[in-house]
Amino acid sequence: MSKHTLLPIIVSLLALAFIDPFMYWMPSNATWILLGGLFLATSVYAFFILTENANDEREVIIRAFADRVSSLIGMSLLVLVIGCQTFRSESVSTEIVVILVVMIISKFIAHWYAVNKM
Repeated sequence: MSKHTLLPIIVSLLALAFIDPFMYWMPSNATWILLGGLFLATSVYAFFILTENANDEREVIIRAFADRVSSLIGMSLLVLVIGCQTFRSESVSTEIVVILVVMIISKFIAHWYAVNKM
């Protein structure tokens, strides 16, 4: 298995370990802290330290396509969550709105930078 397959699987499994809707797992506080630290360390390594090197134009296009699709799906899901929270409880989580706004602003800044500075 390559690093491009293994790391997303590990990060996804660690993130899914936080979901415990029926309190089936019931971990202690120490387990939550260790799980959170492991998730944070793996995510930082996977997203920031591990670098992807594109060797030709095809790899650049593939990487740009994957980034665009994941960004659009992430923003769509955040909008969906905001809509569901609005209709269910009439209050929206501040963190979700901030994440969506930061994603939109960063996309705008990256686009502006690419057009004007590259």
